[in-house]
Amino acid sequence: MSSNIEILGLIFNILNYAFVFLLIFNLLKVNYFNPIVSTFVKVYKPISKVFGIFPIQAINILVIAIVLKLLSLIIYFGSQYETLNLFGVAIIQTLMVTLRIIFFAVIGGVILSWVSPEKSNAFLELVEEISHKCLAPIRKYIPSAGGLDFSPLFVLILLNLLESFLSDILKSIV
Repeated sequence: MSSNIEILGLIFNILNYAFVFLLIFNLLKVNYFNPIVSTFVKVYKPISKVFGIFPIQAINILVIAIVLKLLSLIIYFGSQYETLNLFGVAIIQTLMVTLRIIFFAVIGGVILSWVSPEKSNAFLELVEEISHKCLAPIRKYIPSAGGLDFSPLFVLILLNLLESFLSDILKSIV
């Protein structure tokens, strides 16, 4: 019986990751014609009709991701911690997963800019697009110097600082 509950917690965790990806796609307004993004959007459409509480789609996606994370935490740690503490942990962990995905997308985008593969893979196109859209605001203020682009360095440091800040908050909650 407990193994079935743990599997349900794992399913909620995987769904949390899926909604975090959808949140990133929505916030960065990535190409919706990409097969990966269109699959996520097709799956989300019926869910949005049922759980569409807020008028802004990104907020709905974030709330669903946090609720899914909260459900998985309640399944795993419900008897050890209060629900309010688990709610705070769910919010922070969802934000940390978002930052981590963006972090690895920026690293992937940098590596792809070095090797410059063909644009035939939808996943690689998606990684490059997420990377470029995250680096664009920094590139406005920090131009490339002698052909070297230092904007990924600043973005990675900023993401690492934000994740450390969230990790410190998480330690104080638990």
